[in-house]
Amino acid sequence: MPKFLVTAVLLAALFLPVALFWLLISHSALDIRVAAAVSVAAGWLLNLAWASAVTRVAPVDPAQPQGDTFTIAARFGWVCPSVLVLLTWLAWRFTSGGAG
Repeated sequence: MPKFLVTAVLLAALFLPVALFWLLISHSALDIRVAAAVSVAAGWLLNLAWASAVTRVAPVDPAQPQGDTFTIAARFGWVCPSVLVLLTWLAWRFTSGGAG
């Protein structure tokens, strides 16, 4: 997998939770907590996909300390999508006067 595809997966992991959350809260009758959970889960899964792709593409440099990227993404990959969804909710709440 070329490096630009790895970058594309990372950018999708940043963009998808925001777009999905915005779409779910504006065009769906879902509860806002369900929309947030779905969006965070999608971002987390894309973070796992990115970590898996990085370990396959990046050459192993013995001089660099080796961290297990996939384990870190599995444990903390939900944090960034959660913050992005929270910021999206705040923007939605204050710009449209949302009642969620």
